[in-house]
Amino acid sequence: MQMDALAETAVSQPEERIVNTQGILTIANINTTIGYCRYDEDGRIEYIFVHPAYRRSGYARRMLALVREQVRRPLSLQPPISPLGARLQRYCSGG
Repeated sequence: MQMDALAETAVSQPEERIVNTQGILTIANINTTIGYCRYDEDGRIEYIFVHPAYRRSGYARRMLALVREQVRRPLSLQPPISPLGARLQRYCSGG
């Protein structure tokens, strides 16, 4: 029984914190910055990044949803848009 409790503790994720200040949204845990998004009040996403170890886990969609909630309008990705970034276009309008 005690071994199971140790195994669960070992795989638990560190607590995340979200900081949103003056056009920059950051998601981090105690170990690293998981992702960040730079945006303006008109909903233009100037830069979005997710740490490679955390990609394909929904962090970019989560950041876009938080930014959309903040600016209260559809978002637009600003060029240059990487191939990975292009996949996010469908989430800019609320999808």
